[in-house]
Amino acid sequence: MDVDDGTPSTEVVRRSVPPLEITGDKRGVLPVSPVRTVRAATGVARVAFTAASGMTLWTLDTALGVTVTVLRGSLAGTPPNEVLAEAETEVRDRLRHALGLPPTAEHHREPGMPTLREQGAELLRLSASTHAAQPDTHPAYPGILAEITPDEARILRFLHVDGPQPSIDVRTGRQRAFGGERLISGLTMLGEHAGLRFPNRVPKYLPNLRRLGLIEFTREPVGNPHRYQLIEAQEQVRDAMKRGFGTKVSYRSILLTEFGADFVQTCLPVVISDGRETAT
Repeated sequence: MDVDDGTPSTEVVRRSVPPLEITGDKRGVLPVSPVRTVRAATGVARVAFTAASGMTLWTLDTALGVTVTVLRGSLAGTPPNEVLAEAETEVRDRLRHALGLPPTAEHHREPGMPTLREQGAELLRLSASTHAAQPDTHPAYPGILAEITPDEARILRFLHVDGPQPSIDVRTGRQRAFGGERLISGLTMLGEHAGLRFPNRVPKYLPNLRRLGLIEFTREPVGNPHRYQLIEAQEQVRDAMKRGFGTKVSYRSILLTEFGADFVQTCLPVVISDGRETAT
């Protein structure tokens, strides 16, 4: 029997730490110890960082949803690459839902519909066949018509009729490594010459047409150098030329690709007048 003589005890009271349990359905799930939880949290942080670096989480709801997915998969012992794939899929599905787009075909394919690989195999089979009928037009043309504006269609027809159009870049004369700066890029009078309804939107129209493979920007100038004089007379060019010594103008051109020329000939009407094509 111990006697309490008032002297403080130096013994350390040892208490067992119960294992942490996962709430919900516990069937077949082992208790999670504190050490296991720390290790899982490390994996969660690593996978979550990879997912965040690959895709932008644009809303708090999406961020919380993906975090729950990653946490649940990591604690369940799922390999990190599978957790990452599930997180990215959830982000893509949430984005399509937010934009009002239909679900991706990969996960919501109609019964009996061939997979993308099967469709690709069929294309390769047809390309090797000497008896398969070839379409008269490129299958991308209907989709392109749905992705361009009326002004962009007018630009394409104008380039087809009048040929390459001049554009200029203005930059400081110093080399880029020593502080050179591009002051103006791809300035053109194409909007005014083509009679567009919104000529100020040309800087938006041209990248879209280039994305579709219909036009290209080249470093080669057009044949007549006098065609650049009207562009150089613009106020923004004159202001840029005053920025400092050595500022110079580079002559460029905008023209149709072969794909773009075929698209215009196939899809856009061109009026024939006195033996030549016109855009009006």
